[in-house]
Amino acid sequence: MVKEDVLLLQYSERLKSELIIGMKLVSALENLKDKEFEGGSKIVSQFFEAFGVEVGIAYNATKDERFKEVHDIVSNVDFLDVENAIEKLGRAMSIITTCAMDAYTNLQNSGIL
Repeated sequence: MVKEDVLLLQYSERLKSELIIGMKLVSALENLKDKEFEGGSKIVSQFFEAFGVEVGIAYNATKDERFKEVHDIVSNVDFLDVENAIEKLGRAMSIITTCAMDAYTNLQNSGIL
């Protein structure tokens, strides 16, 4: 159980960090116009494709079904609708944060932390 919780905490914290960066990139789209927005949204989309791969790795390592839910959310974000994208990414962040807290609590209760 300890090994699983360490992995869950490790991957959750990593994904939280990456998602914060991604959300900042999405927020930056609000200030772009025309071709800048078009180019920026392509870059953001590529970032989140890579993020989806990271989520898949986290799922494969932990087998935690919540990572599948995060993957589904991120895979279906329309970055042209910035407000809606931020809302959906916020839900993904909430799920990942819950994973981290669950693992942390288990490790703390085990006397590891």
